Amino acid sequence: MDRDGRNQQQALAGAPDDGYRHRYCRRCGKPLTAPQSRRRGWGPDCDPTRRPQPAPARDIDQDAIPGT
Repeated sequence: MDRDGRNQQQALAGAPDDGYRHRYCRRCGKPLTAPQSRRRGWGPDCDPTRRPQPAPARDIDQDAIPGT
């Protein structure tokens, strides 16, 4: 209570229990609608953990092409 006898609003200390919820994708800026996407901050197409990784380079021993 303050000195006038009214209750004061409690100060927010830290983030809410369920974490910060993003409204827009970090990569493309589109609005996020799914709760899981809002927690991660990435849309389903932009999430770096869901994107395929490039194939590793292969070192293949081959004979030279004849006539070159």
